Amino acid sequence: MQERLIELERKISYQDKLLQELNEVIFAMSKRLDQLESRQKALNDRLANGNIVKHLEDETPPPHY
Repeated sequence: MQERLIELERKISYQDKLLQELNEVIFAMSKRLDQLESRQKALNDRLANGNIVKHLEDETPPPHY
């Protein structure tokens, strides 16, 4: 009986550690997702405003011309 109790405590300890690690991964992924969503919104705004590509007359010619 004592061995079973020790084994259960060991398993619970392992699961607690695993749960903590998974929570840290989820937090990091959530933070990264927020960053990517922010970048996507900025790019969508630039695209909607036409600020992605310059007009040809606004471009400077390359040095070999």
